[in-house]
Amino acid sequence: MWLIKKIQEQFGQVLIDAMAEFAKKDIKTTSELESDEFSHVQDQDIKKSLSETLYGARWLYKLGLALLARQEEQYAHVRAQIIDYASICEALLADIIVQAYKSNRINGQQYQFFDTRQSRLMSWNNANPLISVNKTTFEWRIKVAEESGIIDAQLTQNLNSMRSKRNTVHLTFKIMSGVTYWSGFAKRSHTTMYELIEQTKKWLEN
Repeated sequence: MWLIKKIQEQFGQVLIDAMAEFAKKDIKTTSELESDEFSHVQDQDIKKSLSETLYGARWLYKLGLALLARQEEQYAHVRAQIIDYASICEALLADIIVQAYKSNRINGQQYQFFDTRQSRLMSWNNANPLISVNKTTFEWRIKVAEESGIIDAQLTQNLNSMRSKRNTVHLTFKIMSGVTYWSGFAKRSHTTMYELIEQTKKWLEN
């Protein structure tokens, strides 16, 4: 009996190790992500968090593949990815907008107002603009980025779609909107995130 239990434990560990190896395979390390995807991010704390979050999201994606997630399991898998990809976009926009503000490259009307209805004037902290941007919404950041020419109209539309999907983290909103998670949502969010990375890099290079 002891021998059977030992064999089961060893077999289980082999499976765990194999899944862990598969989940990590072909995923960039956090250091590589910092140097590649997020090389243009100025704030070091944001850069580190972006890299860790993207690594975790990709690891989760690979784990879902290994487990052949279906139905409710797939919903949870996709939902977590959408939340992470949206969080990455929101934080990346914050850093780029701060860089735009510091270099006097921020344009339009929205950055002058705290809310998207433009009823409350924005009180910028000139010594540390990130303090001001941290108080804004994802929607605000998307609008400011578009008005400043950081992102184009198509990406603006895609980011707002992602934002809407991310807001279904509030279950009552999910129920009212009738959203059902499927793998395509995660793929679209991943594509949108990488498009934002590319467009923000290109804008900073100009």
